[in-house]
Amino acid sequence: MAFWDGSALIIVLAGTWLATVARCGWRNMAAAFGALAKLGSPGFDRDANRAALARSIPEIIRRGRLCADAPFPPDRSIAKLVQSYLVDGSIEGLRSTSGAQRSARDTTTGRAVQVFDYAGEQAPIFGLVGTLFALTQVAPASDAGTTEAMMSVVGTAVLSSLYGVITAHLICVPLASAIERRAMREETARRELIVWFEAQLTGRRSNGERSIAAIPLTDAA
Repeated sequence: MAFWDGSALIIVLAGTWLATVARCGWRNMAAAFGALAKLGSPGFDRDANRAALARSIPEIIRRGRLCADAPFPPDRSIAKLVQSYLVDGSIEGLRSTSGAQRSARDTTTGRAVQVFDYAGEQAPIFGLVGTLFALTQVAPASDAGTTEAMMSVVGTAVLSSLYGVITAHLICVPLASAIERRAMREETARRELIVWFEAQLTGRRSNGERSIAAIPLTDAA
């Protein structure tokens, strides 16, 4: 209980929250909480998405892209890429859609990381605010009971600074890094699948393996 002070914690957390909202805005806050929620959910399933793509390629080859009943991957962005190719049959269009999707994901990730980075900057400041506020509560000594009150004020002042440092370096900054690392891992895995999918559609060989889409793609009449 020596390390617990509710008023000091409220000053740090509430101050950090209000300053972050005022600086970043609600749109960025929504992106941050969305990214935070994803940290507790299963990540990008590379194997499941590759299996779906592998089933769709022979279907496209046999029946043509306009008539193909291709299964869509579980990842929504890759599913949209497959759908885009089935509509226009253009590798360039597929690449353009992929680039636009990646840019949108990078923007959302950047917003989320920015929010937690900024919160990490503000938390120690509001720890200092809590310290200064506690020191303003010091009253001139008038009786024996003032000593205990003085110790309580000093404790709140010290704990405010401690809470600010802990909130910044054990919560906000690590969360920003975790969101960024996860986004990078998923982007790398997603990009590898897209390159592999393109290679199969264009009949290119990859790693010495024969492409399953080596025959020309034709649209069903």
